[in-house]
Amino acid sequence: MKKIALLWLAALAAGCGYDDFDAAVPVADTAPLPSMTLAALRERCASGTFAVQGTGIVVSGYVTTSDSADNFYRSFFIEDNTGAAEIMAGRYDLYGAYPPGGRVSVRLDGLAAVVDEGVLKIGLGPSASARPAYMDSRVVLDRHVARWAERIVPAPCETSPAALSAGKTGCLVRMSGLRLDAAADTTWAVAASPASGGVPRSASLKFKTSRGDSIYVFTSGYASFAAGPVPRTAVTLTGILLQGKEGGRTVYRLKLRDLNDVRTD
Repeated sequence: MKKIALLWLAALAAGCGYDDFDAAVPVADTAPLPSMTLAALRERCASGTFAVQGTGIVVSGYVTTSDSADNFYRSFFIEDNTGAAEIMAGRYDLYGAYPPGGRVSVRLDGLAAVVDEGVLKIGLGPSASARPAYMDSRVVLDRHVARWAERIVPAPCETSPAALSAGKTGCLVRMSGLRLDAAADTTWAVAASPASGGVPRSASLKFKTSRGDSIYVFTSGYASFAAGPVPRTAVTLTGILLQGKEGGRTVYRLKLRDLNDVRTD
């Protein structure tokens, strides 16, 4: 069984997504091995919500997000060497239990999976809505999500706005040579003023390459860096690739984990 686990890890490391293994540590006895890749699970959702019962299906991956800067909300993303998924945990401060690079296995029996806005999402279901429900309860979350001992430093896939595809949504990516497409200085979002109160407002900022290809960066008004200035110089951005609507059309979006995901070129 341990030999199988090591082979699976080697295959993952060979793909785009991770490097720099930590020192080897024994895996947890309670964490099951994967029986399906995230890409295969995504295919199961081609015709709609895939409600799983009595199959014993397990998927596994490494955490690529952190909610420590409050730009991700009640969920975390995982990735294997075939694709990515959002785990609808329904809890706060997930970065403590599920830090970036931590490996988890997800038991799908009793859960549902669906591709929503281009992202494979896993949570409670089936439900009346198009997306799975949050697990919310720590007991329910621990029943379905098992943590492994080893960790891998997440390494984003290098790409560009012109090379994006639906198969990469949910994945950690990095794009260079981007400039803010705005005439005036701006912040990442609109945070609430401590003095006057108010409601934070999310923002979707358009960035362009020198060729004119574009990507939008979506930031929550609750993010700790919402009020921070956006660089006017060319930047390299790292984040989770998403889809959204801009002007009535579907576009690709990038969601940063914190300002460490912003590097001036």
